[in-house]
Amino acid sequence: MSSNPNVIVSFRDYDLPPRYDGQQWVQLQIEESSDPISGPWTLIDTQNIDPTINPAHPEPISFTTELATLQAGIGWYRFTFVDSTGDTEITEPVFNAGPIEILCTIDDVNSHFDRDVLTADAENTQLPQVDVARLIKGYLARILDPVALASWSSPDKTPDIIRECAGFLVASQVYINYAMRTTIILDQRNIGQWLYDQGMGILNGVLAGQIPILDPITDEPVPVQNPETMEDGLDYFPIDDTDRAFTMSQKF
Repeated sequence: MSSNPNVIVSFRDYDLPPRYDGQQWVQLQIEESSDPISGPWTLIDTQNIDPTINPAHPEPISFTTELATLQAGIGWYRFTFVDSTGDTEITEPVFNAGPIEILCTIDDVNSHFDRDVLTADAENTQLPQVDVARLIKGYLARILDPVALASWSSPDKTPDIIRECAGFLVASQVYINYAMRTTIILDQRNIGQWLYDQGMGILNGVLAGQIPILDPITDEPVPVQNPETMEDGLDYFPIDDTDRAFTMSQKF
């Protein structure tokens, strides 16, 4: 287990326990542990709570600590709310999974958005990241060695052209998911469809041998194999060439 004294952890839209006795939560204590059952729990930060919050009907709050020591995927956090009389209430532990970035970063996705309207974040990219990684690796399993595909475990280990492809496709699904919550009718020629077309254009170019894949470490072309000689049974989807795309109506 690795530690870092400067890990930043943020919690968004966290629900405060309501109070109906006129008392106000005035302080938030943040504890950290690698084991949510047996602990031990270490107090890492204490923050004040805005006293203007209505204690009976509190709005969710967002807060950040820069004093965490456990990396994402390891740390558990629990919060103790303290009122002005010293009474406390301890919450259930929450896990810091961190952003899921597989073949592209959240910044790669955000490069396709005007952030005044829509911003990609750890929450709205989580499922699209997983599904797009499966999609791309599923198609490329026809022409690439599975060892090469397995090595693409993070954006910095993924070839640039594949990062670009994934960025377009994740952005497409994030936009479609957003648009479906704000409108009943979605025009076929929307920005989500355009992003999808760009990503699939790159993927089809790679599959056709028109766009080379360069190893991110050596900058040498990744060896491409004949689809007829590749072994079956890879745990990706889909691997047929009947329709090289998730459809825009697919619900992630």
